[in-house]
Parts: sequence; structure tokens; C-alpha cells
Amino acid sequence: MPSRLSAANTPPYEPSAALKQAEEKWLEAVEAEEKARHAYRKAIADELRASGESHGRVAAATLYTPETVRGIAKEYGVPGKRQRAASPSEG
Repeated sequence: MPSRLSAANTPPYEPSAALKQAEEKWLEAVEAEEKARHAYRKAIADELRASGESHGRVAAATLYTPETVRGIAKEYGVPGKRQRAASPSEG
């Protein structure tokens, strides 16, 4: 009867060169996507700042919701178009 190899005696799995290469390409694509996403978000913030348009109007021309555009504006320190009037207690 042939002896069974125990898990401790089996060599570790070594992925093929094709698998390693595919993973490397995928990780590069993920990194490129992340950089592009940040550049897009910065461009939205720059557009808000330069145009003076509301978050909702700019959002309508982007892939993001108005809520996300407001978050981007906050992240990049872009003030909202409408300024809240000071209440008498703040005066």
C-alpha cells in the first residue's frame, strides 16, 4: 500500500509565471485606477472652485451624486455656493 504524504511533507504551492504576471498586471491596473479616481475627484473640486456652480449642478455633469460631490468639496475645502445667513445669536 503506497504511503500517503502528510501536509507537512508536501512542498508549498508555487503559482505559475502566468498567474504571477496576471496578478502583477491586475495590481498595476488597480493602482492606476486609484490614481485616476483621485485625479477625477480633484478635478471636480477644482471645477467647483473655479465655476462657482452649486454642488448639485456640477454633480449632474459627473459620475457622482450631489452628496458625493459635497463630500469631495468638503475634502478639498471648497465652500458651498449658498452661504447660511448669520442668526441673531451669531451676530
